[in-house]
Amino acid sequence: MKINFRNLSFAAAFFTLLYGASGCNESTILGSGLIPPGDFVNAKDTTLSGLIANNIYEYDTTAYNGARSSLQKMLGSITTDPLFGKSHAFLYTQVGLPSSEFTFAGSGQVLDSVVLSLRYYAFQGDSLGPQTFRVYRMTQTDFRADSNYSYAKALAYNQGELLGTTTITPRGARDSVSVYGKKEPAQIRIKLSNAFGNELLQQKSNAAFKNDSSFRAYLRGFAIVPDTSLGSNRSMFYVNLNDADTRLTVYYKNSADDSLISKFTYNANTSASSVFLSHNYNGSEAARYLNTKNANGDSILFLQSSPGIYSKLSIPGLENFPNVAINKAEVVVTQITTGPADMNDLFIAPSQLYLEQFTDDKQNKTKTLPDDIRTAPNNPIGGTRQVVTNFGGVQIVQYTFTVNRYMQMLVKKQETNNGFKLEAGPYVANLDITRLKAGGTKLSTYNLKMRIIYTKP
Repeated sequence: MKINFRNLSFAAAFFTLLYGASGCNESTILGSGLIPPGDFVNAKDTTLSGLIANNIYEYDTTAYNGARSSLQKMLGSITTDPLFGKSHAFLYTQVGLPSSEFTFAGSGQVLDSVVLSLRYYAFQGDSLGPQTFRVYRMTQTDFRADSNYSYAKALAYNQGELLGTTTITPRGARDSVSVYGKKEPAQIRIKLSNAFGNELLQQKSNAAFKNDSSFRAYLRGFAIVPDTSLGSNRSMFYVNLNDADTRLTVYYKNSADDSLISKFTYNANTSASSVFLSHNYNGSEAARYLNTKNANGDSILFLQSSPGIYSKLSIPGLENFPNVAINKAEVVVTQITTGPADMNDLFIAPSQLYLEQFTDDKQNKTKTLPDDIRTAPNNPIGGTRQVVTNFGGVQIVQYTFTVNRYMQMLVKKQETNNGFKLEAGPYVANLDITRLKAGGTKLSTYNLKMRIIYTKP
């Protein structure tokens, strides 16, 4: 769509026609009450429905995965998402010594058990669906706490040395556990082999247990790997590494005492961690709409959190909007669903979408919109998830971005119309798998819309 405004009266007529043709339902889709009280006589209300949107899937260079990333990590496997296909997350992590020149207490130590625990805090997907995790010893020689790693590259581990395995459901993981009669917070607990535990008991304070460097040389880390072969996998776990309950625990006794415990915990400053995240959209609905380069736009948007799928938006001719007073300008994104088959009851829509503007027409770099103040409470640009009722009486999700200042600057020729980048949260480039199927270009009542309320000078 090319907008060419020769005069204000033409614009008003054009917008009236466009708004009437858009078929929107204000009470359910675009909302009501946007025009300030007292301005109904002079204010004009129009909706642009000719936004062009394209789904983009490419390597995300902004996705942090290592030293600067969050220590809240994903772990799991999804193999049955009809919209977005398969997603698998492998977790790599280290633990540290209890102290330099560490020794197990006493003499004549005898192993009871050794357990790797990961502090659980959330999940996405099927709460009752079991997942199997296997633990291997890492062989990655340069696994370091001060480095970032590509989320698309699997790190090396010894697949012939299986240290332990567990099968657990998200519902089971979120329950507290009793250890030696003491209740502990929710965690994923993986019992490791006695052979590995006995090997730990043999290490010396002047060798592997001398300091962190010598310990890292001995134990480079653990690879926690989900079983990705099961077609029933429908959940992703989230664990917090930076928690005292994320640790390797050795339970043992010696010649004098029973019920002894030594804890090797994760250290945010010295322990390395990363996630290998893979997406496979083959056979999914999204696959038909990725990287199409369709000049007329994609009719359906598929948004997935970093490092997944985002959308490029453009509104041709918006820079020709008349120089009027902008009362309200909004970009509206509306979810579309075919019902239970989309599994939206399991994989909920993102709590936040983010809209940025491209700095030039090459659309390679972005900047925040003038309306976007991320540090302020109740970010004025919006983009938060809202539940509305669609035309069939079904509850769906909708996102509204308020871009008043941008639009006012654009009509005054103080801003550019290079298009926008639309992506799913979280904004702080943590790896995630939240996803949304939404109306794109010219998709009936669910297409992308921009609503502008303005007053003639």
